[in-house]
Order: sequence, then C-alpha cells, then structure tokens
Amino acid sequence: MDLTRIAERLEARFGLGTSPTLRRALYQRLDGLIRAQGEEAYALISEVAADANGKKDPGKYFAFSVVRRLREHGILASIEL
Repeated sequence: MDLTRIAERLEARFGLGTSPTLRRALYQRLDGLIRAQGEEAYALISEVAADANGKKDPGKYFAFSVVRRLREHGILASIEL
C-alpha cells in the first residue's frame, strides 16, 4: 500500500476532466481521507479506480463513483463536500 502522492497519481491516471479545479480538489480530498482513515479508505478508492478501467470515460466514472462509495461506507459525509 503506497500512501505517497495519492493526488498526483490520481491526476496522472484519470486527468482533470472538464472542471480541472473541482477534479484537483477531489483528488486532494481523497489524499486527505486516506491519510486520516488509512487502509480502509485506500482500499475503497483503489477498488473504484480498478472498476474505472475499461469505462468510456474512466475519469468521470471514477469521480462520480468514488464519492458515492465513500458515502455508502460512511467514510465521507455529504456535508463534508
């Protein structure tokens, strides 16, 4: 489990989409969640990243799905966004 440069690695893998400021903020937030929550958050984010492979727009899929799954697992609350 490599917890270094999470935001940079996500940006390199999924890009910044049509709203670079928002997407970069999402990646920074995910980096912070992993630092705060540890392995549980990392595993969930990694799972969503793997699920994005082969999708028509992997970056868009990842951005939407990661927020949804983090909420479902109680790692991210709606008011935190």
